[in-house]
Formats: sequence, C-alpha cells, structure tokens
Amino acid sequence: MTTTSVKNISIIGIVSVLPEIELANIDQTCVTDIEKVIASTGIHSRRVVGPQQTALDLGNFACQQLLAELAWDINDVALIVFVTQTPDYPLPGNAVLLQNKLNLPKTTLAFDVNLGCSGFIYGFWLVSQLLNGLKGSKALLVVGDTTSQQYSDSNRSVSSLFGDAVSAIAIEKTPSTDEITFNFGSDGSGAPYLIQPNNGARNPGISPELFMDGTQVFVFTLREIPKSIMQCVEQKGWRLADIDYCIMHQANEMMLKRLAKKLGLNTDQVIISMKNIGNTSSASIPLALCLSLSEQLTTRSCKLILSGFGVGWSWGSAAMTSSPLRVCQLIDLASDNNLYFPFKQLKTL
Repeated sequence: MTTTSVKNISIIGIVSVLPEIELANIDQTCVTDIEKVIASTGIHSRRVVGPQQTALDLGNFACQQLLAELAWDINDVALIVFVTQTPDYPLPGNAVLLQNKLNLPKTTLAFDVNLGCSGFIYGFWLVSQLLNGLKGSKALLVVGDTTSQQYSDSNRSVSSLFGDAVSAIAIEKTPSTDEITFNFGSDGSGAPYLIQPNNGARNPGISPELFMDGTQVFVFTLREIPKSIMQCVEQKGWRLADIDYCIMHQANEMMLKRLAKKLGLNTDQVIISMKNIGNTSSASIPLALCLSLSEQLTTRSCKLILSGFGVGWSWGSAAMTSSPLRVCQLIDLASDNNLYFPFKQLKTL
C-alpha cells in the first residue's frame, strides 16, 4: 500500500442528490429470505433513477446548486473531474459534457475517472494534487453512479443492495491548511468477484448484468481496510481515539460493524447511513456526510477518517481535519422534484 499526503487543500462544500424513486427491499420477490438480507445488510430500500435519467443529470444539478450556494465565479474553476462507472456515453466523457453545461471556461481541465466504491478517495487525492499544480484555486469533484441500470431486477446477488446517487464536492487551495494523509492499494486479482462484464469491448452487444461474490468482497474488505485506515492514522500522527468520525464506504451495515469492531472504534465514531438509499458506489461517503453530519461539518472542525473500497480490488483512505464547510446539503428529489429538477426539460447531447 502507498501512503502520501497533500497540503494547502480543503473541501469547502458538498451537495448530494438522491433520485426520486424509492424501491422497498421487502418487495424483492427474487431474493430468498429477503428479511434476513435486510437484517444483515441494513438496507431497507434503495433510491434509483427513472428512465433516461443519468449520473450526468444528477451531477449537473448538484454542481449548479453547489456553485450557487458558494457564489463562485465560474471563471475561477480550474478543474472538473467526474468519477463514474456509468457515463452517458462511451465517449465523450461526462466531465467535458458537464463543463459545457456549467458554462465553465475553456481553460478548465475536464476528464473522467473510471472507479467505483473507492472513487471518492482517489478523486479527492487526484484533484488535490492537480489543483496544487495549477494557477487556478478552485476545482469540482463529481462522484456517483446509476448502478441500478447495470443489472436486472431478477439479479439476486445485487438487486437488493445498490442504489443511485451523485455528489458534487467543491475543493479549494487554502494555504496553511492542515495536511491530508492518504493511503491507497490495488489488487486486480479481485476483478472476477465484482464485475459488470457485458456491453464493453470484450462482450459487446450484451445487456449489462453486474456480478458480485459477496463472500469474496467481505473477505477482501476485512483483510485490507483496517490496515489501510491504521497506516493512514499512524502517518497522520493520530490515535483512533482522537478522531471524531470514521466514514467508510456504505456497503452494508454488517460489514461496517465488523470493520469498526476490528479497528476498536466506538459506535459514536462510525457513521452508518445506507438504510433507505442502498450502496451508492463512489457517492456513498460524501452522501453519508450530507445525510448524517451536515450540522457538525458546517459548524466546527472535525477530525475525519474516510475510507472507500470495492471493485478492482481498489481501496483508499484519508485522514483529515475538516474546516467548517460553507455548504453540506442533501437534495432529495422525492420531495423536491418539481422545485429543483424538472427532468422533462432536460436535453440530451
């Protein structure tokens, strides 16, 4: 595993968007013993997009809200990175399309990163490193997937787990800010255990069908993530007792509780927030921040451990002291659809 750090960088705002459709897991007739699945995963329902709604749609809306809340001058945005495994098109990428939708200047760097549940940590590190090398001071990181479009309703291994969401994160250069420590790892031998093998260059013209071996995912997570978090904490010079909150990828409740027990974290430190949204891939960490910690993050500094892990295998952790955020907002389209997001007015490329 690789440990590194960045200086003079802060997250200053987050807007997360949940789509309006909610599917109750108790109605999943294809899953045997669904009550036991709900009890072990902690996922009672999931939020999914409707027809012709995409991660780019949600990302565009999240960014519009974030830019308005921060009153940023769009000419100051030097970089936009979109981390997603469900882009609108094979090409061009979502980031370039979003740069145009937001009317960002042509000087804005824009590109996609194909990562899943570790994507927020990788994206945060990548944007931080690049921003420190650019003249501009502001960047947008957009993370999230519409994973519900990658499997059929009859897929017993994943249909009760994965939901859709997108988060937009505002990142700025902030001199003299506390150093952020990162730890990363990759192990491609895990690729067969969490894979969407269809409709790419290898198996073209076949409907997407996500496959997951839950046992292998669980074993990988318990083997690698405690080590990654501990290396990150030790490099930071902290003890686990020093941290305010540990926000891990919201895969399932049983997994997070096992990780917390292995690390020796108490229940007040560990955030669990997937009950009514499901596993939302790379959006799950910033979404959990908006769902569970908005008041704390906007009113005071917090010592945070963030850790994402999954498809690849790929994992990353971060230790940081957050300054009070200017915005930490969840927009739930189930209640605010007409006000915020008129889908029928969206235009495709």
